[in-house]
Amino acid sequence: MAINKIEKGISIIEILIVIAIITIALVSLLGVATFSLKISILIKENTQAVNLAQEAIEATRNIRDSNWTKLTNGNHGLTNAGGYWEFIGTENVINGFTRTILIENVSRNPITDDIETTYNPANNDQNTKKATITVSWQDKKVEIVTYLTNWK
Repeated sequence: MAINKIEKGISIIEILIVIAIITIALVSLLGVATFSLKISILIKENTQAVNLAQEAIEATRNIRDSNWTKLTNGNHGLTNAGGYWEFIGTENVINGFTRTILIENVSRNPITDDIETTYNPANNDQNTKKATITVSWQDKKVEIVTYLTNWK
């Protein structure tokens, strides 16, 4: 009879150990799921920001193609009025994302014809502009730089 009581006690201890192991495993899985959700949200936001930046590049090219003189230096936002892109204000806020297009002059090395990293007014290239598109949200940002030429 004493042997049966010891065996029953051991099975309760085994059950408690199994419950503890399962609890630890579930808590670990919950941590992985939370991390995965955070990464998924970050990827979604980053993709939206990149898409807004690419849209701004295409809109700026469209503005360049319609009228080169509209590429004025400074910060710009965008509007699409009547199917045509136009610069408006200094930035756009779209679903929590702030988009800014910075247009700057470009200078070229007179010997190599390469774009100079630091703008030199003496070597200004009147047919090239630098466009820096910045999309920011919360404490993050995406920045794309492109050069536009007056090809007409």
